[in-house]
Amino acid sequence: MKVICQEQTVREIAGPLTIVQSDDAWHPLEDPNYIEWWYFDLMNQDGSIIRGQFYISGDVSRPRRVRTGVRASYVRTDGTELLIDEKLPYLSFKSSTEACSVEIGSNFMRGDISHCELHIENGEKSLDLELDAAVEGIKSHACFGDETKCMHWVVPQPRGKAKGTFKTKGETLSIEGVGYRDHNWLNFSPLGVIAYWDWGRVYDEEYTIIFADIVTSKKFDNARIKPLIIYDTGKLLYMTSETNKWSLIKTDMRFDPTAQMELPQTHLVNLQDEDLSLEMDLRLEKVFQKIDPLSDFNPLVRFLIRTFKAKPSITSFYSIGSGKLTLPGQEKAITCTAVHELVRNT
Repeated sequence: MKVICQEQTVREIAGPLTIVQSDDAWHPLEDPNYIEWWYFDLMNQDGSIIRGQFYISGDVSRPRRVRTGVRASYVRTDGTELLIDEKLPYLSFKSSTEACSVEIGSNFMRGDISHCELHIENGEKSLDLELDAAVEGIKSHACFGDETKCMHWVVPQPRGKAKGTFKTKGETLSIEGVGYRDHNWLNFSPLGVIAYWDWGRVYDEEYTIIFADIVTSKKFDNARIKPLIIYDTGKLLYMTSETNKWSLIKTDMRFDPTAQMELPQTHLVNLQDEDLSLEMDLRLEKVFQKIDPLSDFNPLVRFLIRTFKAKPSITSFYSIGSGKLTLPGQEKAITCTAVHELVRNT
């Protein structure tokens, strides 16, 4: 089996990387493995972390088998979480196939590739958020086995200003910080294709760094897909998906009581490419969330998947970091914060 993914290095956004409005729209598929989601996260000024998604999955020609819903969480600085997690029938889902305009019940996300407004509610909790992009986003995709089984990754808002509120019955929490938004869809079961991936958004005062290190299963020869993207305050500086250009090294493994597993305390990112290099050390401050992707499954189905197929988990980290970015004729110190996560299927 093979992985089809173009390896390239660029210093400006053009051609296949360029996003148009329809890339951020709905891509319905008549496929039982179809999954699509619109994701966002942000780091608040007070250190709290807000994230969420709108999602739909299942063959859209068979409405009773389609799952859809919304999720939003506000993780306070002390680690306590305010959660909205609402699942709704397919009849409640409406979306444009031309632009970002998604409605699931009374929840919505709408806008364009530079500005987005969203509302998520459930009972006495609600999240209202506006995201304004500071830089132009990119898109990419990879295929697994053949060109009919693909995962698409669209990043309309790599970094931007985020502002809004998270309300509960007793309080209104103000939100203002640095935000990120992306959009994904695929038509294969990731449990049999992807072993794990590390994925992160790193924010310096001037620079934004986005990385992913995706490792496929033995069936696909443990192949790697490794995008790394660097922005300054106004534009893309560098993007590579060439696996030999950069590395992610995890060190100092320790048992984490929150995640109930061994986790690296340090992530080292190293890039070397002619006149540009990056050395970055991300040090784990806390695990702020762990999600079981099978939590909503029928207990018997969940048991069978975990016993015979995979034990998926999503563990999210907040880290602080430092390093240096070398550009033509200059060297810049990096002082950063990062939201990153480990998604495991094994």
